[in-house]
Amino acid sequence: MEPFLETFSFALSVTAPIFLTLLIGYGLARVGLLSESFVDDASKLVFLVTLPALLFFNIFGSDARLGDEWPLLLAGLIGTVLTVPLAWLAARPFEFGDRSAFIQGAFRGNLGIIGLAWAANAYGPHGLAQAALLMAVITIFYNIAAVALFAVYSQKAKFSWIKLGKDIARNPLILAIVAALIAKAVGLKLPAMLVQTGDYLASVTLPLALLCIGASLDLSMLKRSSFGAFAASGFKLLIVPLVLLAFGFLFQLDGQAMAILFLLAASPTASASFIMARALGGNSQLAANIIAISTLLSIVTASLGLALLKVTLS
Repeated sequence: MEPFLETFSFALSVTAPIFLTLLIGYGLARVGLLSESFVDDASKLVFLVTLPALLFFNIFGSDARLGDEWPLLLAGLIGTVLTVPLAWLAARPFEFGDRSAFIQGAFRGNLGIIGLAWAANAYGPHGLAQAALLMAVITIFYNIAAVALFAVYSQKAKFSWIKLGKDIARNPLILAIVAALIAKAVGLKLPAMLVQTGDYLASVTLPLALLCIGASLDLSMLKRSSFGAFAASGFKLLIVPLVLLAFGFLFQLDGQAMAILFLLAASPTASASFIMARALGGNSQLAANIIAISTLLSIVTASLGLALLKVTLS
């Protein structure tokens, strides 16, 4: 029992600070210290500037190399690909108009903020670099899966593969990761003042992004949550991590790689699923409920899951 309590304490030290920062953001928004316009502008700043800086300088400055991480990347990609048809099957009992929101909420995780924050808390810069590489691979697949959902469920718009390619090519997060890998491969040397500036920008990313996510949460929607919202949240927080971990064991990942794989898989539903549900003409309220429920419950599922994983692997 004592080893489990020790590992659970470690797991809580990884997840709890993130959750508390979300709650602070929620509270600040409720008392008017974080306005909606500020959250919108800050979110754009994170996506376009500070998060790319975080990803670039952490990968560039770490010893994590793409060639060494292929088992982790393959386990994450194959597992994620498998979760989409599983989510589609799980959505079959629900009304047609609810399925796109259910599927997006069930498989699309908040990798770029919460997943990266958990990885950084658990394993520092090297863990963050591993998580960033995995995030890039999975994010590309997320975009492909979104196009497939458009093709099947959209009642408002049609997206093309050409647009998909442009979206991926212009994604600042993917561009930052690719640029860092190229810079490492050619042995680029950056001036110390440039690295220091990048570190300054990177250091504000996770706190600012977490505050914005917390400020965007609408917990009043929980009162109107349906069985579908809880079912999709359960799929995201329980089934997705189990599927990805199964492939992690298959590829014989080491303990840290398994934990990184789990932390990204166990991240709550991404806010992008709400945007996609609206674009698909789906149930955007259901999508918002899934985000809120999975965010609140992830503190429990991720903490217990990480503790159990460490005990199992020790």
